[in-house]
Amino acid sequence: MTRIGAAILALVVSATGAVAGGATYRLEEWKSIGEPATRPNKILVVAITDDAEVRNRFEDKFAAHLRTRKIEATASHSIVPSLTEPQDREKILATLEKEGVDGVMTVRAVGLDEIGEEGWVTDWRAWLDGDSTVRQLIERTLPVPPKRARRYGIEFALWGTTQGRRLWAARTGVCTRDDLESGVADLLRLAIDGLKDANWL
Repeated sequence: MTRIGAAILALVVSATGAVAGGATYRLEEWKSIGEPATRPNKILVVAITDDAEVRNRFEDKFAAHLRTRKIEATASHSIVPSLTEPQDREKILATLEKEGVDGVMTVRAVGLDEIGEEGWVTDWRAWLDGDSTVRQLIERTLPVPPKRARRYGIEFALWGTTQGRRLWAARTGVCTRDDLESGVADLLRLAIDGLKDANWL
């Protein structure tokens, strides 16, 4: 993969896939911001989803993998157990500063029942083109609404906390609730492979 300075590169990932529960998963698209000057080595993992069990599983597995790579990683549910109350948003934001992390890994499950896949893709690409920060993402998406969806799109993003800027981002195709419950390991493996390809791991 070629990078030019700090240019934003968009790539369609078609070769990476995993199978779980009969479904084939892949990263539909991802972006990286140039070559990393330094990699975060103290990362808070935050899964933004309406299912507490899925959240815990995403965070625990992601944090465990990062720790095998000598990265100090913490699952946010061990500090902020719930993401459903208004005060939970402030607790997550306070954790970013109190814990002294230099990176945040977010995994967001976006309900597609109302906006549909096409609307989600349009929103995601517009978000990539903007100058978003991890604080803005948390303020916009928390607390998690109680209504559960049948179909989801999964968004991954790695953030630096010095300026709170997005370093890398990816999205999957459409997933069902069953996929979230049974395919966590495979979905995370795709994100990890994408991060490795972009030299963030």
